[in-house]
Amino acid sequence: MFLEEMTYPGGTRVLAWRLEEDAQRLAMSCRRMGIAFEDLMDLPLKRQREKSIERLLLCRAFGQPVTLLHDEQGAPFVEDGQVNISITHTPRLVALAVNEREVIGLDAEQADRQQVLTVRSKYLNAQEQAFIGHDMAAHVIAWTAKEAIIKAERNSALDWTHGICVDPFVVAKPGFEEMTFTACCGDNRYHLTTRYIERHFMTLAVAH
Repeated sequence: MFLEEMTYPGGTRVLAWRLEEDAQRLAMSCRRMGIAFEDLMDLPLKRQREKSIERLLLCRAFGQPVTLLHDEQGAPFVEDGQVNISITHTPRLVALAVNEREVIGLDAEQADRQQVLTVRSKYLNAQEQAFIGHDMAAHVIAWTAKEAIIKAERNSALDWTHGICVDPFVVAKPGFEEMTFTACCGDNRYHLTTRYIERHFMTLAVAH
């Protein structure tokens, strides 16, 4: 089910969809919108659902069906389109970010994803570990921030711990809905916005 479209300073639009429909229902939705889906039929059902939602979100974003391609790094782009996009999937959420001018990256994770605690030394440097402490939410937010920046940089080989450095932040409680903070990756600075949506933390990275 389509959830909402969010607009951010700098022209970024983020469209989010809660993944609850089965593949057949999504195929029917694509057919109504004139979106091709026959090429998805041989994919596993999970991928059929994700790809169908990607195409439905793209159609909403651009006002018509568009063709999604991927570059050598696996980063998505729109055929014949001068626009930056980023896509994120979880088992329950699919979201798309679009910006016509700025370099962007988008990532989402379930807010209760315990695995981020067990691998904290693989993606947090010493300074980050110090200010994050044992805060579960802060761990997930930092993870999504670094993943979003990797997507923006289009470089999956980046060093998570020292190649990307997140500036100190505090998770506002109670009633957390959205927060902003910053990070750097090489010579690039990023403005980060994290939103709590559908029991997920979703982080948008925009290059300064």
